[in-house]
Amino acid sequence: MKNLFSNEFITDLARLQPLFVAAQPFPHIVIENFLEVELCARLLHDFPSFEKRYALNEMGQVGGKAVRMDMPSISPSFAELDAFLQTAEFLSAIARLTGIKDLLYDSDYIGGGTHENVQGQALDAHVDFNVLPKSGWHRRLNLILYLNPEWHSEWGGCLCLESDPWDAEHADKVEIVPKFNRCAIFETSEVSWHGFPAIKLPDTKRGETRKSIAIYLYTRTRPAEQTAPSHGTVYVPRGLPRDLAPGTVLSNSQFLELRKRFAQLKGQLKYLYRRELEFSAQLSDASLALQEARAASAVPLQGFVVLCAQTSGYFSDGWCEAKFGFTFSATRVGKTLSIACWVPDAIALQTLHISIGGYRGTLEIPGGRSCNIAIPLVLKAQQSAEVVISADCSWVPASTGTSADARALAFKLVTAVFE
Repeated sequence: MKNLFSNEFITDLARLQPLFVAAQPFPHIVIENFLEVELCARLLHDFPSFEKRYALNEMGQVGGKAVRMDMPSISPSFAELDAFLQTAEFLSAIARLTGIKDLLYDSDYIGGGTHENVQGQALDAHVDFNVLPKSGWHRRLNLILYLNPEWHSEWGGCLCLESDPWDAEHADKVEIVPKFNRCAIFETSEVSWHGFPAIKLPDTKRGETRKSIAIYLYTRTRPAEQTAPSHGTVYVPRGLPRDLAPGTVLSNSQFLELRKRFAQLKGQLKYLYRRELEFSAQLSDASLALQEARAASAVPLQGFVVLCAQTSGYFSDGWCEAKFGFTFSATRVGKTLSIACWVPDAIALQTLHISIGGYRGTLEIPGGRSCNIAIPLVLKAQQSAEVVISADCSWVPASTGTSADARALAFKLVTAVFE
């Protein structure tokens, strides 16, 4: 596979490395002449035209931004770029630049691909979704390549990285003009707020659009201190225009701008309401599944008995905590409850204190051994009994450094038979 980086970027890579980590308001870098100029020229020539079917926003309405996530199918030039993004050469270079190892490429370009924004389009400050739904990968980097031969900051549409859009007047901000073959790379996190102000092209340039290619890179895990619960994109709506003051008589353009902002705000609230309903439905389904799972994780109780209530201190893989208990009811007359337990090697000697009705007993089990105890227990049909077993010792598998299991475990319940 041919290397598509520009010679200038390859030569400059070592100098750029420390700049990424030290950048404010969060790690980022701006790279001029990122790819071969000839490739970028072909990408610009093949850039797909704006189509309404690719411009639907989160509310399902046609907006001013068209997105094509099927990059390889756009043209041979885009297929060539797509193939390069998958190579070890590309991923290792970006890893060296950012210090983020084991980067992964998303072949589906979820949220990425070609982005085209037209006159009047803006992008409210936001942090991106943090987990790729299909794979569970963690989103780590946004890489945006711009393809605009001419662009000026006064035209709007400049990428803005900021520290806190909730306090926009005091936030630290960096502005990046979206010029041809300029690449902006920034770390995605819970504080990587970014967006761009409305595009306001001069009359002589109204036929221009803001063109870019967005590439998102992932890792299978990320440091615990940087990990947050999975969430979608979170936007901060724009406030009142700065040119408004008490006593201002609104011009027609100011009125239209206010109406547009309120419409966007209502649209965002509607979207969030719909998303909350979806989350509530998912939470309800998950709660039901959890109840079913708990029911399925009942103790391995055999004989003419039924469990009367949920167990405590018991895991579905058979492990028990230091305090474990369950209640059962006999369906026929029985006289004995036989219990078999196993203790891991990590516990030299386990002592179990068993309480069932009027019975109190102790069972000692050496580590790595199993042991059975037959407990006299006379029950008539429909009579119930509560079993409580307390252990003197517990063991955390994660403490050995060879397991991620952080549970405090005391013993395994092999069987419990009422006969």
